[in-house]
Amino acid sequence: MEGGNKLMIEKLIFLVEYPDLSSLNSTSGIGGLLSLPNTAYPYFWAWIIGGIWMIITTSLYFNEKQRKGYGNILSSMAVGCFAILVLSTIGTVVGFITLEIMTYILVVSLLIIGVWFFTGKS
Repeated sequence: MEGGNKLMIEKLIFLVEYPDLSSLNSTSGIGGLLSLPNTAYPYFWAWIIGGIWMIITTSLYFNEKQRKGYGNILSSMAVGCFAILVLSTIGTVVGFITLEIMTYILVVSLLIIGVWFFTGKS
């Protein structure tokens, strides 16, 4: 039975057309070039923004931990969220971050900033 499944799997061919640079025109500019990965995988820039957020957050946390001997991960996350909100706003204006991704980033960022703001030390 396994041989039959193997034969069937080998005969499956997936035809997927990925966009290339020939689909760009001369008027699309930098926004068209940066939005090209979104046509193949819609969450491309969301992963890039998430990676930048992780780098900012961990850098701030470990820098604070090295200087003071302790770190506050929530404040590092909130500061990273402020930076990501600025970057994603610029990306939305340029056109390579979609409004759907911007909405997700806005909601998660405001949630983290709100938790940080309301759980601060008195």
